[in-house]
Amino acid sequence: MSTSTPLSFLHSLPDAADIDVSEIKGNVSDNEKRLGANIFAYFVNGREESYGAQVGRRLRLVEMNIWGKDAKGAAAQGQTVFEIDVLPDMCNVYGTLHGACAAYIVDPCSVSSLVVLGAAIGADGTGISQSLNMIWHQPAKMGTKLRVLSNSVYIHGRIRTARCEIWDREKDKLYVSAVHSTVNNTRPKL
Repeated sequence: MSTSTPLSFLHSLPDAADIDVSEIKGNVSDNEKRLGANIFAYFVNGREESYGAQVGRRLRLVEMNIWGKDAKGAAAQGQTVFEIDVLPDMCNVYGTLHGACAAYIVDPCSVSSLVVLGAAIGADGTGISQSLNMIWHQPAKMGTKLRVLSNSVYIHGRIRTARCEIWDREKDKLYVSAVHSTVNNTRPKL
């Protein structure tokens, strides 16, 4: 699959040395886990002053999977799982996860499922947001331990789409569900 962005950019990103890929569960190779972790780390906290970096650094990548095959025999779906605890800097005045913080969490976590699938099929799964549709089902209180589950939906061409859900790690509670579409763009040189 050809893309407008050379995959060499993604493979040239700095190593996310603070992430031990042997601790990441899932059915993809350690090399694919390393690539996914490097891409996630670059976009979440590549620059200290970038928006949301303090929250982004606390997102823990705990699982990466590839499921099924498409009509051409290539991987069909990427899945990632992250964990994060709701801390005071993520909350609104009511002591619950702020809607903007939930949107920030969904953004990189949902794209990560596209990155995992892209690595499996030789495509750049990154992109810039085109639309983000979210439903807040119930508030997540400060101290809640969250599990963020993301699944790729579509990656062919320039438009990529993923589903994302924010769950309580300890209880069977869904807090947020979302559909995120991105457009693949050209990467700058490092």
